[in-house]
This record gives sequence, C-alpha cells and structure tokens, in this order.
Amino acid sequence: MGPTELLAELTRRGVEIAVDGDRLRFRPQDAVTPDLRAALIEHKSDLIRLLGPDDEVAWRIEAMRPQVPRTGTIPVLIARIEAKFAPAGMCVSCGDPLAPGRRIRCVPCVEAIERLLNEVREGR
Repeated sequence: MGPTELLAELTRRGVEIAVDGDRLRFRPQDAVTPDLRAALIEHKSDLIRLLGPDDEVAWRIEAMRPQVPRTGTIPVLIARIEAKFAPAGMCVSCGDPLAPGRRIRCVPCVEAIERLLNEVREGR
C-alpha cells in the first residue's frame, strides 16, 4: 500500500491525520490497526510531504502563531504588519496580490489561518 492508498484507507475509517513538526498525529487511535501503523511508519516522510504545509503556507503560520490566544476572541490574523494598510486588490494579511475572485485574503493566508486555528484551538 502506497502513501495515497494509505491516506484513502485512513479516511475511509474516519481517521484524522495531521503533521506536527516531524511527527504524524492521528485520531481516533483505536481505528488504526497494527498493519496501518506499520504502513504509517514506512511512508512517514511521504505523508509529511503530502500533508504538511508548503513553504508559502508555513511562513504565514509561523508569523501568525503568536497572535492566536488559546482562549477568548481571535483577533484579525496578519502575516505581515505592513499589510494592514494594503490597497484594494492586495491581501489584508500578507500584502500579496489577490488572485481573481479573491477579495480579502490570498489562498495561502486562508490555508495558514485554518491550519493554525485547528492546531491551537482544536488541538489537531
């Protein structure tokens, strides 16, 4: 079983899997058989590459991480401070140009925010 087939099998079993640094985290634990655990170990580096954020998302996550409180109101997350004053057509989080159809945030900033909030607030 290759990494993509492994991910499909885990999804079929209702297992959520995420990258945490150089580790794979998954739940529920009891849905992962010893054979699947062995496959996870065998394909760990491929899975981390498939599931982990790319560089464009990773730097945004690290820039926004200190802004997310563990509890309470979540502020507007900003990847670059100077982006707060971005003109129309630019991402209000990082200041990069927006793709057609995007009005406020670029796709990498949205992805970074989703992953970061899941990590910090949801413990995933």
